[in-house]
Amino acid sequence: MSPIKPRHSLVRKLTRQNLTVLLGSMLITFTLIAIMLWLTARERQGSAAELAAIQLANNVSAMLVFNDPDAAEHELELLAKSRDLKGVALYSADGELFAALADVPTLPWQPLPASTQPVRRYQGLEIALIVPVMVRDNIEGVLYVRESLHQLMNWFLRGLFMISALMIVIYWFAARLLISLQRKALSPLIDLSALAEKVASERNFSLRASVVDNDEIGSLTQRFNELLKRAEIWQAELSNKLQQQAARGDELEHLAMKDSLTQLPNRHSFTELLNQMVLESINSNMMSALMFIDVDNFKFVNDNFGHDAGDEVLIEISDRIQAAIRADDTLCRLGGDEFALLLPKQVTPQLTEQVCKRLLHKINQPIWVKNKQMPVTLSIGVALCPQHSNSAATLLQLADEAMYQAKRAGKNGYQIYSAD
Repeated sequence: MSPIKPRHSLVRKLTRQNLTVLLGSMLITFTLIAIMLWLTARERQGSAAELAAIQLANNVSAMLVFNDPDAAEHELELLAKSRDLKGVALYSADGELFAALADVPTLPWQPLPASTQPVRRYQGLEIALIVPVMVRDNIEGVLYVRESLHQLMNWFLRGLFMISALMIVIYWFAARLLISLQRKALSPLIDLSALAEKVASERNFSLRASVVDNDEIGSLTQRFNELLKRAEIWQAELSNKLQQQAARGDELEHLAMKDSLTQLPNRHSFTELLNQMVLESINSNMMSALMFIDVDNFKFVNDNFGHDAGDEVLIEISDRIQAAIRADDTLCRLGGDEFALLLPKQVTPQLTEQVCKRLLHKINQPIWVKNKQMPVTLSIGVALCPQHSNSAATLLQLADEAMYQAKRAGKNGYQIYSAD
């Protein structure tokens, strides 16, 4: 299974989110600045246009009284030269056109304003002004002016372009700085993630993360290190328990396969060894032998000298038999005073007789326990494989019968199985 790599995706995700927030904030700021800048600039130009119109209305008031339209038109021309007019007209109070310009559209008559104060309206990219011409608190005429805002708009767009370019530069530097600071701030978390992946892949709980700052990530790192320490202790305890269980299992296996008194293979182990010997004898077409050994007079020893003396006798007998057999031969204790000797290789009837005589000779040597000679001998029955049988169970039965034949013959002897 390929390791999971959340580090880079986390950095990219946070970077995208932060840059998106930064860009959104700058766009909102840019929009608000643009709106405020436009409204402020438009208001200033509107105020300037209104002041110019009021000044013109004051100048033409006397001309209305003395009926001098030429002078009034001259004043209108001066206004047109200083302002970007889209329309202008001077009407008398009764609605008659008093003065206009040939090269500037003439604005139509409108009802007299209810107030003596100038009226200003914004219509798209134009400013419409209605300024009453006052003479001694009486309205003698009305000045209509419409001024274009296109020059202001061009200036405004150039300003927006410059601001946009500046904000792009600011955004680029801010983004680079944000990415650098974010990587620096996230580096402990990235290192912690890398360590977690390494621990998961290597199962090495002895690793530890470095605590950089005493902040939330530092606290998380400390808790993670504590978790690793506990996991390391738990792993060590588990390993120790497994080793103990393995050792206990080996010990139990040893106890299950060995006789506790003589440390010889027990009956369970003997059954496996006998089956293995028979199988190998059949496959290799070589003769093997099973000797069934019973200790004579063992009940007499237990009854007269005690079971502890009997145990010492069994140990001594097993030691003497093991000293008299080959390295490839195996002595087993079947239980009580019964033993079995397996001769798996290079077996002949003559060899089995030699082994039986050697065993009888060894056991006939005096066995002393508690300063008393133990009156024990051996009765041995021999069965050959595959000569007598190629079945482990049958072979054991035949060797047992041969042993009883030896006992009936007077004990302290051996008998090779014979069907006769």
